[in-house]
This record gives sequence, C-alpha cells and structure tokens, in this order.
Amino acid sequence: MNGFPISLQGFSLYLNALKEVGTVDVELPNIQFMTDTVTGSGIAGELEVPIAGLTKSMGIKIKKRAVNAQFTTLLAPITHQLAFRGNLQMADPGSPIGRMRNRKIRIMAKVTPKNKNLGKAETAKAMDTEAEFEVISLRVFVDEIENLHIDKLNNKFVVDGVNYLEDDDFL
Repeated sequence: MNGFPISLQGFSLYLNALKEVGTVDVELPNIQFMTDTVTGSGIAGELEVPIAGLTKSMGIKIKKRAVNAQFTTLLAPITHQLAFRGNLQMADPGSPIGRMRNRKIRIMAKVTPKNKNLGKAETAKAMDTEAEFEVISLRVFVDEIENLHIDKLNNKFVVDGVNYLEDDDFL
C-alpha cells in the first residue's frame, strides 16, 4: 500500500486471544542480536559481529490507566499468550480527495511476568498501572501478513518468511 503512517488508532490487549483486557499502551521489545568480538590475523583491530538469529533478552512493558481483573491476572507466574490489535491510520497521497486508509496491526507474544507496578490511587487521576514481561516468542503481522516471528524455545528467527536459524535456508 502506498502512503505513509499517521498514527495508531488505539491498541487493545487480549489475553489468550479471547479475553479482552482493554486499551493499553505497550512498549515493544528492543531486538538486539547477541554478538561476538573477532580479532586476529587479517583483521585490523576488532570486529563485533552479530550472531544471526540469536537475540538478547527481550521485554515488553504494558501500561493501563487503571487496574482491572484481567490485567491483574497477568501477574500469575505462568506463560501468558498476549495479542495486541490495532489500526494504523495511513495517509493515501494518491487519493484525489485525501482519503485515509487503515492497516491492521497484530502483535502476538508469549510472555512471563517480571514485575508489576499497581500505580497510584489518587483522586481524579489515572492509576497508570504497568507490568513488564520477558518475551519468549514474538510475532508481528501487518494486514494479516506475518513479517517477523521470533521464538527462542523453538529456534525460530523468521523475517519475511526466511528462518535464519534453519540450517538449509541460511548456512
């Protein structure tokens, strides 16, 4: 689709793909590759080389305006299946009437809880409760097309359909 992104129109969180937790703000993981430093004959100095498909610890932070039962459930020390769904509003420069279009964004993650801040209880203010999770698996879909799939326990680092941890396709 031609155009450029304007803004995200809400982002809802679903637990186990069925139970809606509500509208949230989410800080998605910073994906950093593990690296190794290479030195020696033929190299002028050092070279820090990313290891294809192997990532450092990844975390997700979720912020909600107030505590509710579904959000508190996420504190249980088990693996949770989260689904974030939203629409990305796109400007369509090819439209003669300046029409906006939407792209569907879906992010799915298997996570375990690391910590939870219940927020503040202050009259006439949002509680701003937040939780932080360790990411075991992450999948990103744009318009229902999977663009990224990282699964640390199943040896997957898939970008645009290519698994960089699969021997036949990469090595």
